[in-house]
Amino acid sequence: MKILIVSKLLPRADIIGGPILIYHRIKNLARRGHEITLLAPAYDEADLQDTSLDPFCRKVVKVPAQKNKPPELIARWQRELGRPAFFLQGDGGYSPAFEQAFLQLLTEDTYDVILAEYSMMGQYLEANRRHIPRHTLTAISVHECYTRAHELRKAKGEPIPEEEIQALRAYEFHMYRAVDLVLTLTPEDRDILIAYEPRLRGRVRVVPHGVDTDFYVPPPRPRFGTRNLLYVGNFLHYPNVDAVQNFLERCWPEIQAAVDGAMFYAIGHQPPESLLRYRSDRVVIRPGGTHADMVREYWRADVFVAPIELGTGFRGKILEALATGLPVVASPLALFGIDRHRGQGLFAFDRPGECIAQVVHLLKAPARRRALSVAARHLGMEYDHRNAARKLERVLREELQRRAQML
Repeated sequence: MKILIVSKLLPRADIIGGPILIYHRIKNLARRGHEITLLAPAYDEADLQDTSLDPFCRKVVKVPAQKNKPPELIARWQRELGRPAFFLQGDGGYSPAFEQAFLQLLTEDTYDVILAEYSMMGQYLEANRRHIPRHTLTAISVHECYTRAHELRKAKGEPIPEEEIQALRAYEFHMYRAVDLVLTLTPEDRDILIAYEPRLRGRVRVVPHGVDTDFYVPPPRPRFGTRNLLYVGNFLHYPNVDAVQNFLERCWPEIQAAVDGAMFYAIGHQPPESLLRYRSDRVVIRPGGTHADMVREYWRADVFVAPIELGTGFRGKILEALATGLPVVASPLALFGIDRHRGQGLFAFDRPGECIAQVVHLLKAPARRRALSVAARHLGMEYDHRNAARKLERVLREELQRRAQML
């Protein structure tokens, strides 16, 4: 297949977080013989200079991105384009130059599939349907439902106007209806989309996240005598900030009182001052490093905690923890896509007291952690990126064949 991937962020090999899924999708689809063209914004010099995708793409087109757009420009685009401000600003927000590059690619070549990675990029498919050949399959890969994410934030007390959420919902689901196929990372996200828009039933397919199990491996010499808890995340993404605050305020005081020597590490991109103020001799909050650095963070930990209450989608950090042999204690929201595997190194909690009890038990039971480490690794192997790429390939081929019979 000839596939054009339109991505919200440049999926470099050194990226930590959601875009690494796209990098591995591209790499593994290319290794399976597919021809990939990538269109993505470039936010800094590292993006512009990166060549990590060159071996796997026929062409990589980078469009310099405008980080901070003046409010008057956003307001004008809202009037002219009829889209919520959410789709016009932030990572992947609307760019005339990006749209022009998209249209230029459509004039230079034809594609079997155009795949928008992150719903944000679906706006280019929706707005330019007339320029896309009828035989080309259009798809949006939904990493999270924006409407649902905003509703969760409002329920936690953020002053988000209801009319803003309704406008977001109207455009988001108009966009999904405008394409041939909608992909979600989890069955739970599929059900969320269909609950909002029943007409999407039959058009939504689940293609799971993955993890590089050749890279994320258990430590060469596992140790089970420490009592270290770990959370990782990109702290520019607010649900990660909220998760750490949840844990430190509701769970950590009782855990550190119950377990001598317990340590909590929150590692990730740009932790804000609101988190740094929690630092102490038993709480370490600091930026992360390279992928190799992050593997070592997993190796130093005994239990991974994920008290996530905001956002939807698949948490790649859970798979990374499992692949390195870490048992995971997480909220149900954090376990979207792998919830059915509870007990295989996964433990879910609904209330802070349950989280405290599970963590304390695991920290005090090194023999139990040793057994769970093996189960966690086996579960992580099930979600290897190569398996995810095969599933994506199968879904795209089936849909192309179905449409060919209809045309």
